Amino acid sequence: MIRKYAAQLFLGLLGPAMTLPTYASPPRQDTIPVQRIQNRDSVPVLFGIQSAATLLQAQGSIGYGDIRGIPVTQLENSLYGKLAGLYLFQFNHAPGFDAAAMSVRGQAPLVVIDGVPRSALSIDPEQIASVTVLKDALATAMYGMRGSGGVVMVNTKHGYSGKKRISFTAQSAIQQQLKTPRFLKAYDYARLYNEALQNDGKQPIYSATDLAAWQNGSDPFGHPDVDWYNTAIKDQAAMQRYNLNIAGGNRISRYFVDLDYLNQQGYFVTDPNNKYPTNNFYKRYIFRSNLDVDLTRTTLMTLSLFGRIRNGNEPGATTAGVYSSILGTPNNAYPVFNNNGSLGGNNDYSNNIYGQIVRSGYRPSYNRNLMVDLSLRQKLDTWLPGLYVKGTASFNSYYEEAIDRKKSFAVYNVKTNPVTGETNTSIIGSDGAQSNGSSITAQNRQAYTELSLGYDSTFGQHHLGATLLWYRDSYTNGNVLPLINSALSARIKYDYAQRYLLELAMSYSANNMYRKDKRKGYFPAIGLGWNIAKENWWIGSPLAGISTLKLRASYGRTGNTANAGYYNYLQFYATDGNYPLGNPPTSITAIREAALANPYITWEKAGKLNIGLDIAFAKERFHITVDHFRDQYKDLLMQRGINASSIIGNDLPRENIGATSYRGWEASAAWRTRTGDLSYFIQANGSVLKSRTDDIQEVIRPGQAQKRTGMPVGQLFGLVADGFYASAEDIQTHARPDAYSPVPGDIKYVDQNGDGIIDLRDETAIGSTKPLIYYGATIGLTWKGIDLSMVWQGVKNRDIVLNGSNTWEFQNGGRGQAMEHHLDRWTPATAATASYPRLAVGANPNNQRLSSFWVKDGSYLRLKNLELGYTLPAHWIKFARLQTVRAFANGYNLLTFTGLDRVDPESYQGGYPNQRVFNIGVNVQL
Repeated sequence: MIRKYAAQLFLGLLGPAMTLPTYASPPRQDTIPVQRIQNRDSVPVLFGIQSAATLLQAQGSIGYGDIRGIPVTQLENSLYGKLAGLYLFQFNHAPGFDAAAMSVRGQAPLVVIDGVPRSALSIDPEQIASVTVLKDALATAMYGMRGSGGVVMVNTKHGYSGKKRISFTAQSAIQQQLKTPRFLKAYDYARLYNEALQNDGKQPIYSATDLAAWQNGSDPFGHPDVDWYNTAIKDQAAMQRYNLNIAGGNRISRYFVDLDYLNQQGYFVTDPNNKYPTNNFYKRYIFRSNLDVDLTRTTLMTLSLFGRIRNGNEPGATTAGVYSSILGTPNNAYPVFNNNGSLGGNNDYSNNIYGQIVRSGYRPSYNRNLMVDLSLRQKLDTWLPGLYVKGTASFNSYYEEAIDRKKSFAVYNVKTNPVTGETNTSIIGSDGAQSNGSSITAQNRQAYTELSLGYDSTFGQHHLGATLLWYRDSYTNGNVLPLINSALSARIKYDYAQRYLLELAMSYSANNMYRKDKRKGYFPAIGLGWNIAKENWWIGSPLAGISTLKLRASYGRTGNTANAGYYNYLQFYATDGNYPLGNPPTSITAIREAALANPYITWEKAGKLNIGLDIAFAKERFHITVDHFRDQYKDLLMQRGINASSIIGNDLPRENIGATSYRGWEASAAWRTRTGDLSYFIQANGSVLKSRTDDIQEVIRPGQAQKRTGMPVGQLFGLVADGFYASAEDIQTHARPDAYSPVPGDIKYVDQNGDGIIDLRDETAIGSTKPLIYYGATIGLTWKGIDLSMVWQGVKNRDIVLNGSNTWEFQNGGRGQAMEHHLDRWTPATAATASYPRLAVGANPNNQRLSSFWVKDGSYLRLKNLELGYTLPAHWIKFARLQTVRAFANGYNLLTFTGLDRVDPESYQGGYPNQRVFNIGVNVQL
């Protein structure tokens, strides 16, 4: 018997290539049926699937077709504008680190891939069957004290019983930077620097001769004018991706195998004389194999293998170091090269930016993932029809290594005497040998086991489904003791004729980072629903065209252990230097008290209410879903507001003392139709999220306006700007800042309490206090062989704070850059039109403090993606035995509408820029 199944498995893997439909694979036992998800017949939930007609959970799901045409390197970035309730923001844009942060109803979600909680979203979109966001307590209760942040659930593709399909996709892209800084040329920089010195009561340092030399460019070595950004950074960078996957199978075995290669280059210039790479880049190699085998007629084995290698590189000076130097180096600092070809520099600017990129060596990085999932599912129909048992074991290992091959380089300050012509050269630094070291920067492993007993059956018009499940998730980071989450969970679902709906879910879960008597908790949830459109009186009424009118409500308790820390209930002690004692002295190692322990620390808690409405009509072509939610969070871990370090010699421990609440609305709508050769669809979603800080045990504040309690979570507090001081008389008649003597052109602030002094007592909420609104829309059409789609995404009532070297002038001790917006500074001549305060060299305690002046509206609307594709007619490619050939072109971040004039709304601190991508590709299927 074993030989028979082995032979059938082998033949299934090596069978001839044959015709396969281009849509997702057919449904199979214990596998998410992708095409049914997209048709809304069934949807993925935790530990299974459910019928969409009886679904009570608040969730949203998309399939592979919704993300395949978006040219991004990280899966998270393909989800912008796709799912109601999912908010994304991209903090970092450097290759390999550009995954967007995700938030579900204001919380950081748990990521679950193929049923196992893990962080591995850097995977190929070609592997994705579905991405589902689970939002309410009913949807996440089975994860208990890990479920309060919601869940982002990813299911990968599996094989099917059918003819083999081979699919190959090749893509090539050009990346371009969005909203790069606009620095001043040397002449404007120098004259504004003189002006800033005079404003500070100091003498100018640049003479009229200096200014003339920079203005006419007559002395490029003595008076350089170097556009460092365009000297060090290229206009565009390349990106390529190649993917090969094979799927198919027979009655016994089904398989999906995927190979993927990604090469994303950075923007740094290179030197052909280097024998090693100095540009920053990110290369990724992925292998996945999902294999399903029917060992018997009632036994299914699923084996999934996943391997990933990610190689990165950057200059020895690091990517962050180069961008920091660009922000801190004015155009007149030094020439790129001196007249003798040596690198320019001086004592103030000893890091030549060009040298940092091409002469500082390089820093390769390497990391790899290996995942193995094995599950067995046994039907027990002989005992009870619809009964089954399933066991799963998963192992995931991660290793990351950083290699240091940096080296130092010298810069040369060449000074020429304008009278005698003699030159004097001073050397700063030295040309050092290249180092060759390495270190393990991360190493972790995860062992996950799961055992479940399930039942699903229908009796006439009664349908009953039940799941009893136990899991244990052990995660070891480095050499510390493992973090272990475990739970005994259950779900019971009942419906009568898809009309009256009931679902109960619960979890009794535990986390070993708490004291034994505080490790376990019970988390129940309940959902009720009524599909009015299934009533007999409705079916025969004039409203029968509305095929779904489902009211649903859920409530439950969930928890959060993400902030548990490492055995914070135990008091630890740490070494603190050596001290000589005695005569002769003996070195004694001191022991100090580490962070104070809290023996009562426990998990954070949440109570969640969700009320929803689902509507479908026009023969299921139009769907509307609306949800209203109210989430109450309590026992949040935080430190008390007082500073006790000066009293007890240590910081206070974290305690379960915080409370916040979130409420809002989410809506999504979809319309799909076909007319002859033309088919089109429109999908739109929007979310409104309002938060409130209910309790943070805050310190006593002098006025109601300073209190954080009752304000939105994360609300900005600062002074309210009221223009600029216009004159000495204006300064005398207006409230003055405490411990600062203002001058005309400084920012003037509102005296909130009327005491004549501007200080902390005048701080109040600044920026928007309105609910955060985020939304998206996807529009697509196909006509014969042509397909066109676009994705729009936007955010409203979002604030950003502009500060630091990308905003303020002459930072870094007065040696930093200045930018074009500084030309609009306050002077007596521009007092009526100035949009920036008077200039100063270095830090200014009045003008640079947090105030409404630096808080800007970060709202925006983007054309996130646009794709045009053409599928060749079948008779054109039939001779080559090809099933499908599709050529396509797409673009990412093509248009942005925002009130911000000089920065991108997601990249505004001056680091690695956000990017626009133009991509072309071809997909060939056999």
